[in-house]
Amino acid sequence: MKLVVFDIDGTLTQTNEVDSRCFEEGLRIVLGVEEFDTCWEKYQFVTDSGVAQEVSQRYRDRPINGAEMTALHEKIVELLKMNPVSAFSEIPGAVDFFQSLVDSEDFAVALATGANELSARYKLEMAGIDVEGIPLATSSDAVVREHIMLHAMDRASQKHERVFSEIVYFGDAVWDVKATENLGWQFIGIGGKVADGFIDYRNPEEILKRLC
Repeated sequence: MKLVVFDIDGTLTQTNEVDSRCFEEGLRIVLGVEEFDTCWEKYQFVTDSGVAQEVSQRYRDRPINGAEMTALHEKIVELLKMNPVSAFSEIPGAVDFFQSLVDSEDFAVALATGANELSARYKLEMAGIDVEGIPLATSSDAVVREHIMLHAMDRASQKHERVFSEIVYFGDAVWDVKATENLGWQFIGIGGKVADGFIDYRNPEEILKRLC
């Protein structure tokens, strides 16, 4: 059995735009910082928690505290809920492909995202992706993306009571590529922004060839 781990924004759901917009607004409201760098690649840890920590330290000269982090995560979801359902579309074919792996005896499935848990679950629900019982790790668990991914792997190992010798990560961004390289996992790109991947999931047979 091979473990397949999915990112969420830009990988399963077409939510990069709405997620970034709500995250930025949440930072402004909760941290009281109007202007900050929104080029995420310039941040050390490109996760909700990692960026929030760096923005607070860089622009307020003090670390974000636990209450502020909780407030930020809640505010992001509040802002997401102000958007129409159409803002949370699946990547074409994602719902069926994801479910096919969940139903397969050949694969174990998990999720690992740089978003916080509240917003991650909301976006998946709005996109019609059923993750009930699927191991999920988010920036509510850790700041560093690689650590989040390892949390997802550990939760999948506990669920299936086994250690996985092969792990494949589906992602859409350069930081996903770097994280998989650091962990020694296989990588499959989605969305066309990274090399060696697929635009979407509408050709599942070709994707499965890469997995098998």
